[in-house]
Amino acid sequence: MAISIGKLVFVCIFLILCVEMPRSLANEYVVGDKRGWSPGVDYHPWAYGKSFRVGDVLHFFYAPKVIDVASVDISSYALCDSNIKTFYKDNSGQTSITLDKSGPYYFISTSKKGCFEGLKLELHVI
Repeated sequence: MAISIGKLVFVCIFLILCVEMPRSLANEYVVGDKRGWSPGVDYHPWAYGKSFRVGDVLHFFYAPKVIDVASVDISSYALCDSNIKTFYKDNSGQTSITLDKSGPYYFISTSKKGCFEGLKLELHVI
């Protein structure tokens, strides 16, 4: 059974579009917009109404070495305690995180003071 060149080209183009389209539909968000990742900002209103999807990218901008951002589990988030379970931590001042799976994500500052001053973000990815 022979496949025509035209059908083969169509299948190749279709496969390329299936791989590339989700990437092109990804959104990029600056956490906190102009205020960035800093104490005293309420991140619940910032996240409210946004539809975060797999492939989207979060950009955290903050004072390097003074503030940090950590991806944590729900217990660490609730208690502002990064010693429970931390998946990722960075203090470079510019952290980009790709949301690579659906479900809840939790981010905090590993400084208890910073976390209790509002440096915590919960969001759900669909």
